[in-house]
Amino acid sequence: MNLRTFLGLTAVAHVALAWLVHLNARKRGDDATGWVVATLLTGIVGAVGYALRGR
Repeated sequence: MNLRTFLGLTAVAHVALAWLVHLNARKRGDDATGWVVATLLTGIVGAVGYALRGR
């Protein structure tokens, strides 16, 4: 796998995780803009942070 493919897959994963965070926050009635941005920048770290905060 070359670097371009790896970066593309990473970007898709970050966007997918951010979308899931957004959907979950909307379902719960929360404003998770900061968590969506954090997830876009850090990926799984932001998503896990959001999940732990929500419990």
